[in-house]
Amino acid sequence: MHKITKQVISTALALSIVGGVGGNLYSAAEKPNSTTVSKVTISFNGNAKSSKGFTWYTSLTSKNSDLQVIKKTGKKPNFKKAMTFKGMKTISSNSKKEYVHKAKATGLKADTEYYFRVGDASKSSWSEVGTFETAPSKGAFTFIDLADTQAKTEEEAVLSAETISKAMDKIPNAEFIVHNGDLLDDGVKEEQWDWLLGHSQKSLLNTTLVPSAGNHEDENYAFIDHFNLDTPKKSATKTGAYYSYDYSNAHFVVLNSNEDSEKYANFSEKQVEWLKKDVKAAKAKGAKWIIVNIHKGPYTTSNHATDDDIMGPNGVRNQIAPLMAKLDIDFVLQGHDHIYARTKPINSKGTVSKIQKISETKLGQKIEYTVNPDGSIYLIPATAGPKVYYKNQDPVLGNAFYKLFEVADENHAAIYGPDPDNNDRPARSQIQNFVGITIDKNKLTAVSYEIDQNKNKAKPYIIDQFGIIKK
Repeated sequence: MHKITKQVISTALALSIVGGVGGNLYSAAEKPNSTTVSKVTISFNGNAKSSKGFTWYTSLTSKNSDLQVIKKTGKKPNFKKAMTFKGMKTISSNSKKEYVHKAKATGLKADTEYYFRVGDASKSSWSEVGTFETAPSKGAFTFIDLADTQAKTEEEAVLSAETISKAMDKIPNAEFIVHNGDLLDDGVKEEQWDWLLGHSQKSLLNTTLVPSAGNHEDENYAFIDHFNLDTPKKSATKTGAYYSYDYSNAHFVVLNSNEDSEKYANFSEKQVEWLKKDVKAAKAKGAKWIIVNIHKGPYTTSNHATDDDIMGPNGVRNQIAPLMAKLDIDFVLQGHDHIYARTKPINSKGTVSKIQKISETKLGQKIEYTVNPDGSIYLIPATAGPKVYYKNQDPVLGNAFYKLFEVADENHAAIYGPDPDNNDRPARSQIQNFVGITIDKNKLTAVSYEIDQNKNKAKPYIIDQFGIIKK
């Protein structure tokens, strides 16, 4: 890690420890006991227009799982008038000295912003106040996509938390964050959840997080412990979870690439059959857009592009990717390979049909839109954390593979040389990325950002823009 990056992260770490990560929406009389309530996350659970799921952790002294929600009408909430919901608790799979609490708010109004807090009412032990908004029935919306915050140390987790914060600052109208997996480096080490969710708590108290399970959180129910998700009945959750939700005119599917079967590497046959039925049902209900979030994606350009579970006979590229096209999946958000890349529309034969494009100019920037694409477009937003990979130069991929891509550059971190601890990878912690995606009726627009810790005062700047139009 370069000296300048270490100094910046160390300063942020010190400030977060001294100043805390929560807001200041309580009066002195009801100041929360933040040492008791921690690792709060907000999830889609059920109808996104009228419900929301919450998860939080406490010590074993906090027995009750209480959630209070009130419509946001001013700068401070009056929780005496709040709706109250009771949840349930279990012992953490990773940390036997902590309870995992989960509760669900229901009966909410669409397209409405709320205050909330979670904790134990009997002890007056509450989290900091957070905010969330419910989905609209229709209309344009924006979300953030990022991947692989995966930090090995607390110092690196501060960097990942800063990426999340900068993404939310850059795209203030984003209504939720999609995470393409590998939130951590080792999901069974609860301290790593403490690091990421702790240092990003202020951000995560004010947005809905949509996570997919990465291969670094594929054991011991570690993933599902931290998120209150509406998973299909009798679906396995030890290695992660798969689920879906509707938002305005779009249907989102989150897959779990930590399952396995003889027919499908990384997926059970049960999950694949669920995917087919889920997408068919969404289309029957009128979904205009189908977007899939998957950690181990079929079309990336670094180390994992030549892994057997990706390019083998039962790998994702040969088995799942053709299905994406057959199901008319519009857009696939990937992780796992830690390098930015974007494909052309790839059809069920694994090729690219004739492409029609139009250009528009927004805020002085030219954006090319693919019109009525024949196939699915795949995006990997590189990494929102420290770990980066070089571009895969294995000849087994060949020119035909890279011709499937619109963007397949060398990792931008490569200019900083190899990592001192691993010459096979670029220097860690220099470059982070995220993407802002807006869906407005029949148009999807994506703007990809980069953060370089060594220039532009580590502020995000645009590296790619593109879109899809469905007529």
